[in-house]
Amino acid sequence: MSLPDETPPVVSIIPDHMMDGAARTLAACLSQLPPIVRLRLLAFMHLVEDPAAMKAALEITPSGSMRLTLDTAVTPCPNHRH
Repeated sequence: MSLPDETPPVVSIIPDHMMDGAARTLAACLSQLPPIVRLRLLAFMHLVEDPAAMKAALEITPSGSMRLTLDTAVTPCPNHRH
């Protein structure tokens, strides 16, 4: 008995025109978000992409509120300063 084939990446099974449409829709949704929300989302994406480059601290209060603080020593390029 042989092992099952590796699952192909999503990009390889979704037609290009569908991916383009999804990317345009996502870009339109993101453009509607306030700048601070986009900045927070970008910081979280960087944490997911390169966890070693980010420091993360999660604080949870007794009332149940949470605060995630992300910090990096990497200096952003001028285009990404907010």
